[in-house]
Amino acid sequence: MKKQVAKIIGSGILASFLAGTIFMIAFLIIIDMQTPNHYEDGRPKMNCFGGLQYGIAIGIQILIAFLSLPAFLILFKQIRRNKYFTFLAFFAGYIFYLFVIFASLSEFSGEEYVIIIPWINFLVWIFYYFKLRKIINSN
Repeated sequence: MKKQVAKIIGSGILASFLAGTIFMIAFLIIIDMQTPNHYEDGRPKMNCFGGLQYGIAIGIQILIAFLSLPAFLILFKQIRRNKYFTFLAFFAGYIFYLFVIFASLSEFSGEEYVIIIPWINFLVWIFYYFKLRKIINSN
């Protein structure tokens, strides 16, 4: 049972990280393609922070992966028995991350919510949560 749970959680973290990273990088490439590289008079724009957005996107993904580690608390029988503790342990990182983001709403514009909130990660993580619940309920 513990091996199955650990395998589900580990593969969920990895799948969430990969899906989120691919989505964020693709989204940033699309935004970069729409941004002109030259001013109206033909001079090239000097971008001293070129590529920084990709580093921030990868950093957000790594942060989400680390914040997902409390899900391994489900390996303990006391937490696994209670479905509310299981839910809290599985989504503790996302709840904390969203709380911090929503606390700083004034710092972001509407367009940045698509990239700063890990929507794809959350959808993948929900899928793995239901797989985990199915394993726990079967035992």
